[in-house]
Amino acid sequence: MARMITLRVSDSAYEAVKRYADEDQQSMNSWIETLLDVEDMRRRCAAHEQWMRAHPDATAFSEAWADRNLDELAER
Repeated sequence: MARMITLRVSDSAYEAVKRYADEDQQSMNSWIETLLDVEDMRRRCAAHEQWMRAHPDATAFSEAWADRNLDELAER
């Protein structure tokens, strides 16, 4: 079930969100959801990068595996 949260923002932040949403021809809710989705993806990618830096052997193995798969696909 979806949860509802209430964000309280300053008048200037509200007007900025309203302006950006209007420019994108979206509702304010939709525009904010998109913004939050982008931020969530940014954070996930940053966490993935940290993990990859902390595990260089696993990263090298997975890159070699991917390269082999690409080579195999190129032969088809």
